[in-house]
Amino acid sequence: MSEEESRLTDLAEQLTAVATLLPKPAPSGQPSVWADGRQALCETVPYFRSYQGGGYCTGGFAHGFMFDKESHERDYMDANVVISRASGGLSKDKATGDMVMEKDQTEGSQVCSVRNSVFHYNPVVIIVGENNPRSPSLPPHPYCVLDWFKPTHVWFEKSQGKKIIRYRFEKLKPYNGCWWAPRQMYEPVGLGDLPPAVKKQCRACSKDSLQVYIQGWMCLQPECSLFWKLKNGLEPQEADLLYDPRFMKQHTSWPHSSEPYDLRPELMKVCSLPIIGQDVSYAAWKGFVCPECGRCNSRESWIGWECGNTNCRFKYSLTHTLIPPNVLHDPYYPLSSNYAFSRDKCLPLIKTKLDFAHNYRINYFEIPGIDGFVVHLIANKTVNEEVGGPDDMFVELQQTDIGLRRRPLQMAMVKGQMLTQHFLVNYGMPYKFIAATASRSFDGAVDAIKNTRSRLNWAARYIAKGEYREFNEVLALGYFEKQAIDYHDDGEFGLGPTIATLSLGAPGIMRLRLKAKHYHGISKNGNYTEAAPLPGSIKYDARKATHDNIQLLKTTDRDAYRRKIKDLPQQLGLVKKTGKAPDAITMTLGHGDIVIMHGAGIQEYYEHAVGPSGKLRFALTCRYIDPESLKPGERPVYTVKLDEGTYDGSSLPPAA
Repeated sequence: MSEEESRLTDLAEQLTAVATLLPKPAPSGQPSVWADGRQALCETVPYFRSYQGGGYCTGGFAHGFMFDKESHERDYMDANVVISRASGGLSKDKATGDMVMEKDQTEGSQVCSVRNSVFHYNPVVIIVGENNPRSPSLPPHPYCVLDWFKPTHVWFEKSQGKKIIRYRFEKLKPYNGCWWAPRQMYEPVGLGDLPPAVKKQCRACSKDSLQVYIQGWMCLQPECSLFWKLKNGLEPQEADLLYDPRFMKQHTSWPHSSEPYDLRPELMKVCSLPIIGQDVSYAAWKGFVCPECGRCNSRESWIGWECGNTNCRFKYSLTHTLIPPNVLHDPYYPLSSNYAFSRDKCLPLIKTKLDFAHNYRINYFEIPGIDGFVVHLIANKTVNEEVGGPDDMFVELQQTDIGLRRRPLQMAMVKGQMLTQHFLVNYGMPYKFIAATASRSFDGAVDAIKNTRSRLNWAARYIAKGEYREFNEVLALGYFEKQAIDYHDDGEFGLGPTIATLSLGAPGIMRLRLKAKHYHGISKNGNYTEAAPLPGSIKYDARKATHDNIQLLKTTDRDAYRRKIKDLPQQLGLVKKTGKAPDAITMTLGHGDIVIMHGAGIQEYYEHAVGPSGKLRFALTCRYIDPESLKPGERPVYTVKLDEGTYDGSSLPPAA
C-alpha cells in the first residue's frame, strides 16, 4: 500500500469512526424544526408529507428524505454529507421480523425523482429520526430536520448478493448551522479539501463510474458484466468496505446555493378584508411550526393552533369571517319553498321509494337481505329558514366555541399521536366512535346542539315509527375544506337501531358500500365470512346456496362445520381479494338535510363515508346509547335528561 493509499485509508477509518460512535455524543446545537410525531410533521412542513416510507417525492421531483430506524449498514452521515440506500425492495422476514432484501432494486419513481432533482439543481430537505443508528449525534427529538442538501449522485452497488441503489447528498451551504455535528468533535477533513474522486471508464461497457470505496474502482453500471467487481475480477468483501474520502468529501459545484424557502413555514395569515372562507380553508387546518420552540404541531383545536410543547404553550388564531347561510346553495340548484331537487343515486339492486311530506322530499332506500333501510330527507327553504332551524344553527356554531377538536385515533399506525381528519365533540351519553373523546352535558349546551336532538327525535319518530328509541347523545363533527370521514360503520355495542344525522353548511357526498369481508366473502386473512351473503356480493348465488346447506351442520357437528368452512374459500374461488365494493347508495347532503339509518343489519354489512365539497360543514348525529353498555369508568358524571325540546316539523306551512 502506497503512502497516499495509507493516508486515505486512515482518513476513511477516522470518518467512519466519528459517524458510528456509541454511545452517541450530544449535538452541538438544536434543530430549528422538530416533531414528536409523524402526522404533525407531515401536516406541517411542505417538504415531507410521506406518512409511510422514508422519501417524499411528488410531481416527478424529490422534496425530502427521512432516515430513521431502517438503515443500511453502509449508510453514512456527518455534518455535511449523507449517503443512504434508496427506499423500497425490503420485505419483513417472517422468522425474525427484520426487514430484509429479497430481490434486486430497480429504478422506480423515487429514483427518477432524485435524478430529476440532480439535473434541475433542486435541493432536498433531510430529516433524521431518533432511532437512526448512523446519526453522528443523539437526536434531541423523535424527528429532527437537518437542513437543505444537494442530491449529487445516484448509483448501483450490491448488498447481500442483491443490487441496491444508493444516494449521496451534500449540504447546500456547508458548515452553516450544522447543529447535528457532535459537540466538541471535529472532522479530520473538510468538504472539498481532497483531490476529486477517481473516475474511470469500464473496459466492458465503456461507461464512466466513480470510485466509491477505498478498496478500489469498480464498474457501477448494473447491466455490465464487470459490475461490482474489483480489478482482480472478484466482488469485494462487504464487511471490509470503506468509503473513499475523495468521493465522500468531494464538493459538488452548483450554479446556486439558494434555499427554495425557509425550513420553518410562516404562520398562516388572512387578508385584512373580510373574505369568506379564508380561515376554514384547506391551509387553515394544516399544522404549524411554533415560532418560539420549533415544534411541529397538528391543528387540534377548532378555534386555532396550540403548541403541544409543555415548556412553550404558544397559541395562534385567525379572525373568522361569518359564512352566511344564503351562500351555501348551488346556484344551479336553487332552493325554494317547494320540494327540493334530488341528486341521489343507487345501484339497481337497491329498492327505492319516494315520499313528499312536511317540506321534505324523502328518499327511502331498502337493501335486499337486510331488515332495515336508509332514508334521506331533503330540506327546502321553509325548513332551513324557520326560527331556530338549520340557518340559525349554522350561524350559532360559527360564533360559539362548542369544544370541537381533532381527537387521537385509538389505532395509530405511525409514531406519535394520530388525529382524526375532522373536529368533533360529544354531548350526552358517551360515545367512543373511532376516537376517544370527553363528552359534555346537554345542560348549558348551545341551542344548536339541543335543537338538533329535538329535530332528529321528531324525524326518527316519523320515519322509524314504533321501532325508535329517544336519542340521548349528539356527536358534532366539524369539517374545514377538504376534510372528510372515511368508510366506517356505527355498529358499536350498545347502540340503538336508529341513527340520524343533520347536515349543516356546505354539501357533503355520503356513500354506502358493502364491507370488504361481505363483498368478497373472505376476511383479510383469507378466512371464510360466515354471515349470510347479500345480493351484490361476489359469487352471491354460490355462496348463498352453500350458506343455506351448511346451517344444519353448524348446529349438529361443529368440528365438521369448521373443517368445511376452512376449505370453502378455495372451493368457491374466493382466494383473490382485490378491489372494493361499488358504492350502493350515493347521497348529496345539502344544508338542512337529514339522513336516517335504521336497522342493525345496515351497520353489520355496510360502511359509509362522507366526502367534502365546500369550505365549512357540520354533521350532527344522534343515537340512543344504552347506559348499561358502558363500563363504570365510561359513564358520565352528569345526568342525561330526557329531551326537553318540542320540535314538530309538521307544524310548518306545507310545500306547494
